[in-house]
Amino acid sequence: MQLRSIFSLALPVLLAACGDPLVGSDYPGESLLTINGTIVNELGEAPAGPVDAVLVWNSVTTEAENENFPTRTTVTGSFPAAFTLSIHVPPPAESLNDLTEVGLVDTRVGIATIEAASSEDSAGEGRGLGVDEHHVIVYVESEMDDDGFWSNLFGGPLAPGFHVMDVLSLDGEEGTEQQAAFDACNAAATTEAERNACYGYDAKIKIRPSAGGPSTTLTVRMAPSEDLKYPDWH
Repeated sequence: MQLRSIFSLALPVLLAACGDPLVGSDYPGESLLTINGTIVNELGEAPAGPVDAVLVWNSVTTEAENENFPTRTTVTGSFPAAFTLSIHVPPPAESLNDLTEVGLVDTRVGIATIEAASSEDSAGEGRGLGVDEHHVIVYVESEMDDDGFWSNLFGGPLAPGFHVMDVLSLDGEEGTEQQAAFDACNAAATTEAERNACYGYDAKIKIRPSAGGPSTTLTVRMAPSEDLKYPDWH
């Protein structure tokens, strides 16, 4: 079974700042990830209403069915200038991607893109107001195999917890190298599980840890949907 055909991920994270913090006054606990960002408005005018800040994790089954799990986060700042995003709890357990059904038994992983939207219902590729075209946020539940699907997808194993990741298009030489890595892995595989692990190489984009880690600055670009490039790595 080819994971490329079953692993279709469209993972919007909705982040924007609307002035006041979007949570109650109760202390939410210690932040597991805090990251700064800016919003660039290329729509020609400001949105008619407020912009929601929602963390939406996407779970994908082996039947290629997607289910979204919106989770509100703590966002402070001044729209549309600078904002600070704080994540205080892991994603819901049911939102994590579990590949045990195809013989991959290491950690469960959540992946999300960063999007601005007028509401939770208007989120998603092509429907929101904007997206960070160059970053995703990854959550790793437990230890990752050194040569499994996830480590192949991310260019190496990631430690448990949250990670800010760069999204790089596979064009030219980079695409050739990625294809060669997949071909070599697939040629050496002797079991279905090993072949499925190889499909971590077989993606349209590269997802690699951001050099700045939590210090990386997110940039959410608001523009007409046809002008936005959503990360496409399925």
